[in-house]
Amino acid sequence: MSEFAQRFLNEDWENLPQAPRIYVGAFGKHPAWNDHMDDVGLLTSSLVMLRRSLYGAGIASQIESAAWDRAGVEKTLATFDHTFVWRRGGESLVGRIWSSRDGIGRALFPMTAVVHSIGQRFEFLAQEVAPALEAAKAGCVAATVSTAVLASLAEAQRTLRVRAGVTDNVGVVDSLIGIDGWTAYFSLDRTDLERVFHHLRVNLGLFAPGAQTWATGDGPARSRCLRLPRVPGSTAMETLNAWISFLETQIDPAVPLLGLVHRDATWVDVVVGEPAAADFFVLRANLQGAPLVTDVPYQLDAESRQRMEPLLNDIIRRRRLPTQSLLNGAALVDNREAADRWLAKFRTNGRSGFLSRLIPTGGARASSRFDLRVT
Repeated sequence: MSEFAQRFLNEDWENLPQAPRIYVGAFGKHPAWNDHMDDVGLLTSSLVMLRRSLYGAGIASQIESAAWDRAGVEKTLATFDHTFVWRRGGESLVGRIWSSRDGIGRALFPMTAVVHSIGQRFEFLAQEVAPALEAAKAGCVAATVSTAVLASLAEAQRTLRVRAGVTDNVGVVDSLIGIDGWTAYFSLDRTDLERVFHHLRVNLGLFAPGAQTWATGDGPARSRCLRLPRVPGSTAMETLNAWISFLETQIDPAVPLLGLVHRDATWVDVVVGEPAAADFFVLRANLQGAPLVTDVPYQLDAESRQRMEPLLNDIIRRRRLPTQSLLNGAALVDNREAADRWLAKFRTNGRSGFLSRLIPTGGARASSRFDLRVT
């Protein structure tokens, strides 16, 4: 089983009660460096794995293979200008990716700033982290020397740590940000939801709650990429929370979910599991380059519709996210409890990590990484 499947956004924070719960990092291209900038602030294992997956394997592979160039301008976006949320239980990575260049003028690679938050509600991520990232981006874009870049990132980290305060729990309460708008919009025409549910059932069975099929084997874990419609008028953080929260009710809650949305896009991309390099083609692909799941004219039989009906009723009539998974038929709270037990196995293997060499260890018994009060 890969390190990503075991430890990504699943670090042993209960054993590091004195460690900060906010970390700001950055990597990529900036004019203050003549090549890739020195990585900044990648102090957690999850930040290191993010950089390796998103940038070292993902974006680099698309550029080196000329994938976006070969697709042509009619199928690609001209720039990077993305917000992303990568979530698993009570840990999240929130980031901004934007087009940039190095000191020599090469502009193929972007710059990325990211915040690793532990035990912070999505309200904090949307109201504090996202604006702090925008301010850090503005500071980095305006900076002409490396010290100014570092100062912008350090200020974001200092401010967020003060506002986050101290928390002993890693698990967070479910957020309603974006949910009301999402349920209202997709209640207007159930066809899109039917197609999404059908797609999940047919193509994401290996991510069914309790299956763990996605993580088996010695190599990288498996992945699937979904392109989904963005609710008109929604902010990036609203649409990311809505779709990720919905998918968390259907697939195994132990599976990491990465949501990506371009500033001008009418869609959101979600990578389920451990991303393959090819999954990041969607970063620069428009709707001609990667169609929406909801544009596929699936033909649903009577049995499929019957199985979906209770979940559709939750969304359309009760205006809430489903409390049962179509993939295994179990209640969300039961799936979360099982995911908790599975993830906990990989936090108690004696691997202390980098931070424990800097910060004293020893803490309370681990609490749930999920909201178990779902009704």
